Amino acid sequence: MDDQITITLLKERLNADADDIEAALSLGNFYYDKGDAAQAIVHYRIALDINPLLSGVRTDLGAMYWRNENLSQAEQAFRDTIAKDPSFGHAYINLGFLIQNAKGDLVGARAIWQNLLDTNPQHEMAGKARELLQQTGAAIN
Repeated sequence: MDDQITITLLKERLNADADDIEAALSLGNFYYDKGDAAQAIVHYRIALDINPLLSGVRTDLGAMYWRNENLSQAEQAFRDTIAKDPSFGHAYINLGFLIQNAKGDLVGARAIWQNLLDTNPQHEMAGKARELLQQTGAAIN
């Protein structure tokens, strides 16, 4: 199906039912994949208004804020995800990258990755956190 038709159909669904979380998420993900951060943000926020417990969506929202160069909102989205769902490892990884790359704070980034390991050493993202800690360890010594 043509992208514009898909967008039109999803928007029609969302206009008909403001609580159609599947349509909001589909639009957010579509725009995320297309690199349209502004539109992804709009639709992820709609989805989070419907269900604020969606950790993956809140983390994707943070990524889109970052892409849109809104660092404070990106950081807040990642921190909110961790506060609401400390078991969601992707938020720790993304927050660490933001702190390291956008804010230039390697020590702060490492503390976030270490926090994931301290909180949930068996998490599926724990290996990535260990890898990042190992890769960046020499840079601070």
